[in-house]
Amino acid sequence: MGPADSGPAIAEAVDAGQVVTEARLAAWLGWQQALAALPPIGRVDGGSELRARARQEAGLLEQAGLTSDEADAIEAVVAAVVAERNVAKLTGADALQQFRSGMKQLGGEQRLKAEAALADLQAKSPQASLTSVEEQHGVEAVRVVLTREAEVTKTWDALLEARGDKK
Repeated sequence: MGPADSGPAIAEAVDAGQVVTEARLAAWLGWQQALAALPPIGRVDGGSELRARARQEAGLLEQAGLTSDEADAIEAVVAAVVAERNVAKLTGADALQQFRSGMKQLGGEQRLKAEAALADLQAKSPQASLTSVEEQHGVEAVRVVLTREAEVTKTWDALLEARGDKK
């Protein structure tokens, strides 16, 4: 029987330390940019081009100062954070529009209470959607990713597009 898959636990401790740090996230982002700059792979010629590409990617990862496990762990946190934030934005926008439409029907005091509830909901909503991600990958890992959320999201979207996962 082979070794068990460590799954999300790797995000917490590859070397008994925090994997997603600001420096490692910056290195991962740089590595992703370097990968995106590589020329596309042409027609496969018996695998030699694929092997050469794999060596290039491994070299770029080494230059970034990351191990494969660290890159995988960072990618797992990035994927989870971006996914949750995208879901929160989509469902939040729909719910918000419906709530605002309903508020127009309310009068005086009820409308004031609804506006206060909406303000409270908006203040809590973005963070609440990340609770499960924080439980899985750690509060600090999520915080680090959020410090560069716009860049991380742009990089993640480009990565998915390059893989053909996003249309």
